[in-house]
Amino acid sequence: MAAPLVSVIIRSTARPTLGAALDCVAAQTYPAVEVVVVAASGPSHPMLPAHAGAHPVRVVASGDALSRPAAANAGIDAARGEWITFLDDDDAIDPSHVAGLADVAQRGGIDAVASLARVRLADGSERPWGQPFALTEIYERNFLHLSTVLFSRALLDAGCRFDITFDIMEDWDFFLQMAQHARFKSTGLRSFEWRADAGASGAGGTGNQDDARFAQYRDRIYAKWREARDALAARVEPALALAANAVAATDWPRAEKLCDAVLQIARNEPHALNMLARVMHGTGRHSDAIAMQSLAASVRPHEPSFVFNLALLVRERGEHERARRLAQHALRLAPGYAPALRFIAELDAG
Repeated sequence: MAAPLVSVIIRSTARPTLGAALDCVAAQTYPAVEVVVVAASGPSHPMLPAHAGAHPVRVVASGDALSRPAAANAGIDAARGEWITFLDDDDAIDPSHVAGLADVAQRGGIDAVASLARVRLADGSERPWGQPFALTEIYERNFLHLSTVLFSRALLDAGCRFDITFDIMEDWDFFLQMAQHARFKSTGLRSFEWRADAGASGAGGTGNQDDARFAQYRDRIYAKWREARDALAARVEPALALAANAVAATDWPRAEKLCDAVLQIARNEPHALNMLARVMHGTGRHSDAIAMQSLAASVRPHEPSFVFNLALLVRERGEHERARRLAQHALRLAPGYAPALRFIAELDAG
């Protein structure tokens, strides 16, 4: 069976790095790729080769310079692939990137594959970025990048489209649209390199950070999606409250059933994961409890209690140094966090 076609959309402002981006696509090991280059800089955009390696290149011309969302819409309108992803012209992907995402996508039963990223800054430093998909968390903050998500054409057929009123954060809004329909699958792949401070959006961090502009568009996202977020909370929060009561009563079977019900509504809801780790620990499934608590901490990384709960679990397994590092991380998240301070003092006392 022939591999499904994957469209890689590049919104090009004719930066000098476009050639390197095309080289990245040329190196892709996945056999069925088309490159859709949107000439977002307008009619002055230079001519491009007909192929990037073995992969055909199609240029979407424009008589005018295009905004970020307008260029993205031009790309998805022109894309022919069954699956679609993006690559900005100043970022990079490993040769295995498309193949790795497509392999997960083709296992069936999902509409979008979400992976992780490496952030490389202008000073040469590098750090990991991203987290597993969690429905409730995507309403709070964006932890996905267009290049870390491979999505099905079915989501376009469902009406997903970039909102042209968002000069920035159009990707976050697009992911929220997708979340109303998509079955997301997270993968630990980290084959995308994001040059976060190379652009001028004001939302990339360090040299590409405009706090006032960021807050303006974040608040617009919150306003647009408030009704959907509240509707989700109305379904999730009562079940979480019942689960918390069951955990407090050590009624492990009922607590597990209620947590599972929450996770059916909202994939990777972090409070349900946190309580499910308690259930697993309480029923003697210690390795499963650590894995579940690790997931809870990864999908809500700013929550010190989740990190501290993980420290407690790994200490019980005898991993004292790892437990210390986790407790110290909880303190960085919340300086003066009393449980972590007491925990470290206990470790120091031997």
